[in-house]
Amino acid sequence: MDIRIAAPLLLATLVLVSGCERPDTLQEAVAPDAETLVVINGMPITRADVFAYTGLDGAPDPVRPDGVLEELINLELLRQEAIAQGIDQEIEIQIILRNMEIGLLASEVIERRAREMTFSEEEIQTEYDAQVAAYSTAEYRARHILVEDAAEARQIIVALQEGADFAELAAAHSQDASAPEGGDLGWFAPGQMIPAFTAAVEALEPGEYTPEPVQTRFGWHVILLEDTRETAPPPLEEVRPQVEEILQARALRAFMDGLRADADIEFPIRPEQY
Repeated sequence: MDIRIAAPLLLATLVLVSGCERPDTLQEAVAPDAETLVVINGMPITRADVFAYTGLDGAPDPVRPDGVLEELINLELLRQEAIAQGIDQEIEIQIILRNMEIGLLASEVIERRAREMTFSEEEIQTEYDAQVAAYSTAEYRARHILVEDAAEARQIIVALQEGADFAELAAAHSQDASAPEGGDLGWFAPGQMIPAFTAAVEALEPGEYTPEPVQTRFGWHVILLEDTRETAPPPLEEVRPQVEEILQARALRAFMDGLRADADIEFPIRPEQY
């Protein structure tokens, strides 16, 4: 995990929320053998602190000339000054610190759980087969004419019925960027278009155009389906990482559902009253 919060500040977050009880040294909280680089009013900054702050895990020389250690000294002094002023006891600050603690610990639980997950070849193959079965392998090649209102779209349909060329009408009337190409959209999969457009295309046979204008948020379309084809799904080895991500996401949801099922969750105020 890439931690970019200074360890003294991060520790202070956890300590302030839990009642300002602190270990005698940061070594006890960060690493027993951490090398102390500087001590500020009794509070040490260690080599581990610098690694954590800069995100450099195992760098040979954390005291770099770019002032990282000086920055940590300044931050620690400001943290101590905030405590001296009682800022750490303010309710708003306590809430922020608690949310920081929650976010950090929750993320760490999820990351560790994810790292521990392994999936058998059978599980991966089964999920791959399910994904292939769930998604259409069809692709469509179509043209369209996009105009502002339904009346103009109907006039274009009448012109098509009278034998006008679709590409010429698109070049003359379409407001889409495809107009110079006669409205040609090339090949596309169903999921690449908005639902209303896809539904209209799927209802056509090659060579047919929509008998009624199709409305989307872009305007009114007249669509001509030129051709269809079936595409082969990618081989498992090509999409293995994505399949494993699906399995991992499902397992993490199940883990979260289990935590919720085992928890005693009460709502003193109903969500609609927030």
